[in-house]
Amino acid sequence: MTRPALLACAALTLALPVRAEAPPARPVLVGGYGDLDACPSMGAIIPLRKGGDGYVAVRAAPSRKARELDRLKSGRELLLCQASEDGAWVGVIYPEPFGGAGPGDCGVSQSAEGPPRPYDGVCLSGWVARRYVVVTAG
Repeated sequence: MTRPALLACAALTLALPVRAEAPPARPVLVGGYGDLDACPSMGAIIPLRKGGDGYVAVRAAPSRKARELDRLKSGRELLLCQASEDGAWVGVIYPEPFGGAGPGDCGVSQSAEGPPRPYDGVCLSGWVARRYVVVTAG
C-alpha cells in the first residue's frame, strides 16, 4: 500500500466514532420493603405511539447503553421491584410470554425477609425506562 493510502486509512480510522462500553449488568433487587410484597407494585407497558419501534427495550442495567435483553409490546404486565437512583428506570420482573406462568408465579408476591437481594426466580428480569411504564396496582 502506498504512503498516501496508508495515511488516508489512518485518518479514516481516527475519524470513526468510538463506541462507548456498555455498563455492567445490574441485577434487579427484590425485598427489603418490610411487610409489603418483595415487588410492591404491578405495572404495564404504556400504549406506544404509531410509527415507532413497536416495543420497549428491557436492559441489563439502568442505561440506554446497557445490553438489550428483551423487547416488550404495549400492555405487557410487569412486576415493579426497584427504581434506579435517578428514577428514570425501573427494575422489572415478568413471566415468559409462552411459559404458561403468570406474574403470581414469579415468587415475589409475598414479603421477603431481610435486605433487598438479587432476583433469582423463574421469571425474566431487567430494567425498563420509567416513562414507558404505568403503575396498575400498588
